[in-house]
Amino acid sequence: MENWGLVTYRETALLIDPKNSCSSSRQWVALVVGHELAHQWFGNLVTMEWWTHLWLNEGFASWIEYLCVDHCFPEYDIWTQFVSADYTRAQELDALDNSHPIEYYRLSASSHNLESHCLAGQCGPSF
Repeated sequence: MENWGLVTYRETALLIDPKNSCSSSRQWVALVVGHELAHQWFGNLVTMEWWTHLWLNEGFASWIEYLCVDHCFPEYDIWTQFVSADYTRAQELDALDNSHPIEYYRLSASSHNLESHCLAGQCGPSF
């Protein structure tokens, strides 16, 4: 959990046993640390205008966590894992019938009518 100027972690998300921890545990700790440190800058020092943009905060922190791990531990080949795990899962979720845009703007009835009018080719030259 990040707060302005302070990051706190659960012990399980920070401590590893150098002799007994497996590679996936070490990677997970590195990803969590990278994610939370990213929030120190983007989310605490740079904040979105409104809550509807929270996805941008989390998306940026998720991207930075992989960037940090790749920089500190290139032997993990973390970008390949990103594509096979996170990216593929995101694509699967986006392809569902009940998927929706992260953000959408509600149009007024008059704006919708004008948009429909223009799309029908009745507004300016048609292509």
